[in-house]
Amino acid sequence: MNNRQLLFCLCWLMTFFTACRTAKPGIENLNTGLGEVIRSNPLFAENFSGIYIESVEGEEVIYQQFADHRFIPASNIKIFTLYAALETLNKKIPAFQYLAENDTVWIWGTGDPGFLYDKVTQDFSFHSFVQSTGEKVLLFSEANFTDDRFGAGWAWDDFPYVYQTEKSAFPIYGNRVTFSNSTGHHLKILPTYFAPYSASASTLKYGRITRTEKHNQFSLAADLNKRKFKTSRPFTYDADLIPKLLSDTLHRLVQRDVHQRPLAKNSVVVERTLPDELYQLMMQESDNFIAEQLLLATGGKLTDTLNTRLTIEHLEATIFREVTDQIRWVDGSGLSRYNLLTPRSIAWVLKKLPEKISTDRLLNLFPAGGISGSLKGWYGDKDQPYVFAKTGSMSGVYCLSGYLKTRKGELLIISFMHNNFLGSSRKYKEAMTPVLEWLYEH
Repeated sequence: MNNRQLLFCLCWLMTFFTACRTAKPGIENLNTGLGEVIRSNPLFAENFSGIYIESVEGEEVIYQQFADHRFIPASNIKIFTLYAALETLNKKIPAFQYLAENDTVWIWGTGDPGFLYDKVTQDFSFHSFVQSTGEKVLLFSEANFTDDRFGAGWAWDDFPYVYQTEKSAFPIYGNRVTFSNSTGHHLKILPTYFAPYSASASTLKYGRITRTEKHNQFSLAADLNKRKFKTSRPFTYDADLIPKLLSDTLHRLVQRDVHQRPLAKNSVVVERTLPDELYQLMMQESDNFIAEQLLLATGGKLTDTLNTRLTIEHLEATIFREVTDQIRWVDGSGLSRYNLLTPRSIAWVLKKLPEKISTDRLLNLFPAGGISGSLKGWYGDKDQPYVFAKTGSMSGVYCLSGYLKTRKGELLIISFMHNNFLGSSRKYKEAMTPVLEWLYEH
């Protein structure tokens, strides 16, 4: 072979291998059969889709596509919150802190979301504590709460909706007002404190309830007095509201500490059982309020301060210091578009979770395909649930990350992150169906 022929062959080989490498940028096709299933649907290449699939036990990467690229995760960030809470709190959560001196008792909140929240089994330790204080003066201090009511990057105009409930040091009633009419004849408002601030408005359309942005003035459509319904709206926080709500509920005067005494080192921390139903509500029903408060409670236990940013900084320097890829984590719920995760970073956390708690308990926390939560209507066409994963959605975003149990019982980690698309997310849910079924069978 002369030099000219040799040069031609070398150029041809370089062109061939370069084409092989760049035909699908960011895609590492480690399983031919699975790759064919994914490539058969052009939707996965039409916009921006990241995919990462790995075996839990075998530590084998089965498929990855843009796995190291950053995506808006929406509620997939709750997987990070779950791991942080399980690692720090697990089955015990600080319910409140107090310090008794002479005839005065100071009370500090710990971020616990469960107090009088109707979705959670109630613990009455705080009621018992208040009764035990006798005639002492009760002062509430929020000096340890240095956060804002909303997270960074939350939508300001979502303030009336219950999925964007405000954060606080001492949550009560889920930081929301519940309006109901069980008979069709009598409207109930809980907590009753807000009844004087709620009025019918004939100008409102059928079934509507609105609130002013910066005040707890609620307007209700007139028809709500005559039909059965139940719905909630978040209340807005101010410095005096928590003491007033506690006083109204406990029938015992709780005053705001005007001096805002800092958290005392010798204060007593009262813990309560943290039931898995809180984790399930966060993961299965995607309860943003619980997610944010659990992250605050985690930070309170680690740093004695209720502040989301400081909590995340502490977690990134400790529990998450070895997380795969560089990410941006700003809240506990995923309401913020500032969050940026990679499929591989989510998989890192999913790999850690089975090391923390049993597999059965872990899978019971996630939505189960065809059975529970946000997956109740999806991926349930097998003899038993095989997809256990957290969804995450907002405009132009749909993510699904968690676990898949194959027909042979092998547990896989899956992370699908779809960003920057127009229209409904349903097309992505449908497109993932044959991929998940292939993994289950093969």
